[in-house]
Amino acid sequence: MVLASRRMIQADFKSRLKNVCRHLSHKDSGRSTISPAGMASSSGGITLKYQDSIPKYPVPPLHQTLQKYLRHYQPYVSGEEFDRAKKVVENFGKPGGTGELLQQKLEERRDSTENWLSEWWREGFLKQRSPNVLHSAPGSLMYPQPFRGVDEQTDYAALGIAALASTVSLLARRQFPPAELRGRPLCMDQYYTSVCSCRVPGRPMDSVFYHPIDRHDFFRHIVIIRRNHFFKLDILDEERLPLGLSDILEQLKIIVEKSREPALPVGLLTAQDRDSWADAYTTMKEDPTNAQSLLDIQSSAFIICLDDTKDFSDIKRKRQHDHRWLLCGGRSTENAGNRWFDKTFMISIGTNGECGIYGDHTMADGALVGAISDSVTKFMEEMDTGEEPNPRSLPPPKELEFVLTDDLIHAIEKTGEQLDRILDGYQIMEQKFKSFGKTLMKSYGLHPDGFVQVAIQLAYWRIHSWLPVVYETSSLQGFKLGRMDHLRPVSVESAEFVKTMEDSTVDPGRKLDKLMSALQVHKDLNAVSKAGQGAERHLFGLQRIAEENNVDASEFFQDQSWEKMSRVNIRASTGVGSMIKLTMSPVRYQPCTTGMWYSIRDDHLMISMNIMEGRSVLDLRQFMDALCVSLQDMMELASAAQKHKL
Repeated sequence: MVLASRRMIQADFKSRLKNVCRHLSHKDSGRSTISPAGMASSSGGITLKYQDSIPKYPVPPLHQTLQKYLRHYQPYVSGEEFDRAKKVVENFGKPGGTGELLQQKLEERRDSTENWLSEWWREGFLKQRSPNVLHSAPGSLMYPQPFRGVDEQTDYAALGIAALASTVSLLARRQFPPAELRGRPLCMDQYYTSVCSCRVPGRPMDSVFYHPIDRHDFFRHIVIIRRNHFFKLDILDEERLPLGLSDILEQLKIIVEKSREPALPVGLLTAQDRDSWADAYTTMKEDPTNAQSLLDIQSSAFIICLDDTKDFSDIKRKRQHDHRWLLCGGRSTENAGNRWFDKTFMISIGTNGECGIYGDHTMADGALVGAISDSVTKFMEEMDTGEEPNPRSLPPPKELEFVLTDDLIHAIEKTGEQLDRILDGYQIMEQKFKSFGKTLMKSYGLHPDGFVQVAIQLAYWRIHSWLPVVYETSSLQGFKLGRMDHLRPVSVESAEFVKTMEDSTVDPGRKLDKLMSALQVHKDLNAVSKAGQGAERHLFGLQRIAEENNVDASEFFQDQSWEKMSRVNIRASTGVGSMIKLTMSPVRYQPCTTGMWYSIRDDHLMISMNIMEGRSVLDLRQFMDALCVSLQDMMELASAAQKHKL
């Protein structure tokens, strides 16, 4: 009778969860734009069937990139300064010059590697010495779920783990459908490198633990962290098939029972600066018990953090709590120790119905988060809500043990204090812009992403009377081992629109023409990046190849134009994923930069911003208000012109 009653509760809860998922998917425009190319078959591997046909990332022509560089620089400077910079660029790119030498060496690297950029990209993260958390690792907050308390948190976690186990199982058996974007196959490498991988601290740079899930000697466990206790839980059987929901639920109940009292927050050690963490890590590994526990964490498919979180009646306090909880678990006395910040893929689930996805950026990018979250949501929606089979008699989850010296315990305490000080200095803001979304934008022929990017520039100009240096990310998954490109959304055309928009003597029709020109340039910029012809990664490659070959390229890479373009004011990017409410990407490793993320839904926009107080010229409230007004003004401009035509 007790077992039947428990099954009824599980089925009822799964039914309510499916209704929530359907509601959110409908409200927020369906799935990620990265979609499966086909359904998994019952025999033979399909996940990598397009992998050999995916092209290598090209090296664009040198002259083409240098001309783009000048166009990116032009909106910021006077004609005299532009002419000076043009001479520097021409000298760098002249026949037989430094640029041509570096171009030749970069093309040789392209021919001898699968992807000339990917290793350098990873090294860019691994060489950073600032803490990973609150500096460079992004987090995504899911839409709130309808559960409260430990029991329902455990039920929901079991469902989520079962869905993730199904995803990992398909990857392990190479049955996960290959991804595509508008009919173009995408590289599946990140789907594998996000699983069973972890950043490992070291001097002078970190390294990466990675053990592919599709190898014959695969790891089949995850790690659960609750109240600072770490547990190893198998989610696949010997045949790489996922454990059932009832098995997972029973294992989680054991974990909950074993973690009633909090342990020392050993996870805080991963929030140290990388050199300090490397020293502590070296000390820890000397003990065999610690070495095994560290290996179990690093080799796990992913980590689930079960948090004790608060409910707030005041929406402002709730938002501030949720933002800080997402980025680092909150303060050191809350859930910051209930983490392992080096892990590539980590999901946090609070007792208040909040869920978040956090991950080290070294091995995977944000676009993958949306794709995997949608895949997991699909599994949860389609999960059978009928009667579950009886749980099997499985060994209980293994609790990971740590032997901590007095110095390590002192390091934990000190790190907690440091993290709290950094967190106290964060200014974070979230806004739901309700006036319109992409449906209305598209009805007027406005490119949605370009529309928001130009509005950012207009808002910044209205506050400061000068244009910001902006970075926007763009995925390069269309190429083998492709990661991310950086776009320069500020163009000659967008600058002309911004200045024209503020000129009361210019008629609306001319303003709209300027806007449409700016949006077309931004659309073309994205297309060029997707074709592997972007300027930013190419210039980065030329700089790195110069460093590796001791070639003096200082006349270009230390020129004042390069220095100005390297001081980024705003990193603003859009995100995907039907279950993702907002994303935050800390940018403290580059002072004075504002991190910004936006999601363009059918009838609204979700916008988040974050800065370190005292490190930016921007006041977030002022900038958010200016952005919303700019969006509204630009839409009214388009609407008025449309009515005039009618």
